[in-house]
Amino acid sequence: MAPPCSVSMVFSVEPIKAPQWQKRSHSYEEALELVGYGRAQILLVMLSGFAIMASINEAMGLSIILPASQCDLGLDPGEKGMIGGAIFLGIMASSYFWGFQADTRGRQVVLKYSLIVTSICSVASSFANGFVSLMVLRFITGVCVAAPSATVYAYLGEFCTPSRRVQLISYASVMPSVGIIFVALVGWLTLSFEWSFPIFDTITYKPWRLLFILYTIPGLVAGIVFFFFPETPKFLLSQGREDEALAVLKWLYRINHGAGSEGNYKVEALRTEVGEVKVETQTGLLGVLKSMKDQTVPLLKFPYLKYFLVSCVHSASAFTIYGGLGLWFPQIMNQISSDPSDGTEICSVLQQQPAPTNSSILAICESSVEQDTFIYTAMLGVFGATYCITLSFILRKFKGSTMMVLNMTTAGVAGILLQFFTNSYLVAVLFCVQIMFAGICVMLVNARAVSLFPTHVRGMAVSLVNMIGRLSCFTASAVIGLLMTQNCPLTFYFLSGMLFVSAAVTFLLPPEE
Repeated sequence: MAPPCSVSMVFSVEPIKAPQWQKRSHSYEEALELVGYGRAQILLVMLSGFAIMASINEAMGLSIILPASQCDLGLDPGEKGMIGGAIFLGIMASSYFWGFQADTRGRQVVLKYSLIVTSICSVASSFANGFVSLMVLRFITGVCVAAPSATVYAYLGEFCTPSRRVQLISYASVMPSVGIIFVALVGWLTLSFEWSFPIFDTITYKPWRLLFILYTIPGLVAGIVFFFFPETPKFLLSQGREDEALAVLKWLYRINHGAGSEGNYKVEALRTEVGEVKVETQTGLLGVLKSMKDQTVPLLKFPYLKYFLVSCVHSASAFTIYGGLGLWFPQIMNQISSDPSDGTEICSVLQQQPAPTNSSILAICESSVEQDTFIYTAMLGVFGATYCITLSFILRKFKGSTMMVLNMTTAGVAGILLQFFTNSYLVAVLFCVQIMFAGICVMLVNARAVSLFPTHVRGMAVSLVNMIGRLSCFTASAVIGLLMTQNCPLTFYFLSGMLFVSAAVTFLLPPEE
C-alpha cells in the first residue's frame, strides 16, 4: 500500500504548484516594468505633447491675433483683455466637470472628443464679427481645451513607471515651448500678407482670421490620433476591466518588442493595489452628483487635503508667472524696445505716462504687429524648449520635488534682478528665465499629482489643481499690466514672493519614491 500512496502524493502536489506559479498576479507597477521602455512610450510622449501644445496655441495665439484684429473688430484695450482672459475663464469653469468625466468615462475618451470640439470652436472663432461673438467663442474654446490641458498628464503618467514618470512628462512638456515658437513663426509669416476678401456682408476674411485655423491644427491632429490609441490600463483596472487592461499592456509590449512578441509577456493577472477604489459609472442626475461627491470628498480629508493644498499653491504661482506674466511679455518687451531713451531701467519705462496728444485715438487705428513681438515670443519658446530638454536629463539624477524648489527659487530671483538692468536683451533673458522656470513647474506639479493621488480621484485632483492655476492666470493677465504702470517694483517683488512661498511649501509633501 505504501508505494501507491507515495505516487499519489506526487501527482496531487505538482498540478497545484504549476498553476499557482503560472497565474501569479502582478501589481500594476510591476506589469509596467515588464512592458519595458521603447517605441510605445515615445509615441505616447509625442501624442501627449501635441495635446498640451493645443492649449498653449489657443491661449498664446491671442497675443498675436488680438493686436492684428483690433481695428477690424473695433476692440479697445479693455475688450482685448477680456477676450484674452475668456479662454482662462472657460478652462476654470469646466475643470471640475472634465475631472469628473476623466475619472468616470476615461482619459482617452475625454481627450479625443474635447480636442476635436476645440478645433471646431477655433474655426468658428475665425468668423467672429465683433467683441461679443469672439469672447463667447473663446470662452467655449476654453471650456473644451480645459480637458487636454489637465487630463493629458494623468493619461501619460499612468503609462509610465514611477522611476520614469516625471522624466517622460518633462519630454512631453517640451511641446508647449514648441507651441510658442509655432505661434510666433506662423503668425509672423501669415501676417506678412495683406490679402482680404469678403465672405459675408459683415465679415471680410483677412490673414489674422486664418491664424485661428492654423493655430488649432496640432490639437486637431492629436484629437484624431487619440482615436487609434488605447485607454490607460490603470483606469481600466480601476473600473474592474482587468482583461482589457492586460490587452493594453500586451499592446504596449508588442510596440516595444515587435510584432508577435506579446506571447513573451509574462503578466497574466493584475492585482488591485491597497487603497484603490473601484469606480462605477453612475446614471441619472442623482447618480452623477453622488459620483462627483465621491470623487471630491477624499480630496478634503488628510493626507490628501494637505497634498491638494500644496499642489494648488504650486499651480497658482506657476500659472501666475507662466500664463499671466507670459501673456504680457511680448507687449512689455515691445514697449522697452521702442523706448527712445537708452540706459533706462524696466520699471521707469513701464511707468511712463503717454504724452498728451490732440489727435483722437479712434481716428487712427494701428493694427500692425511689430517685428520685435515675434522675435521675443520665439525667443521665449526657444529658451523654454532648450531648458525642458535639459531638465529631462537632469531628472534622471534629481527628484521632481528638488527641481520644483530650484525652479521656483531661480524664477523668483530672476524676477527681482531684471528690475536693475537696462539692456533690453539682458532684461529679455531674465524675463525668459522667470517665465519658463515657473512654466516648468506646471509640468512638475502635474507629474507629482499623478503620484500623490489614487486612480479613482486622480483626474479630479489634477483638474482642480489646474483650475486654481487657471484662475490665478486669468486674474494675473487682467491686472498685471495695470499694476506695473502703478507700482512696477512692488508688482515684481510680489510675484517673486509668491514663487519663494511656493518653493517653501514643497517640503510639506512626502518624499518621492
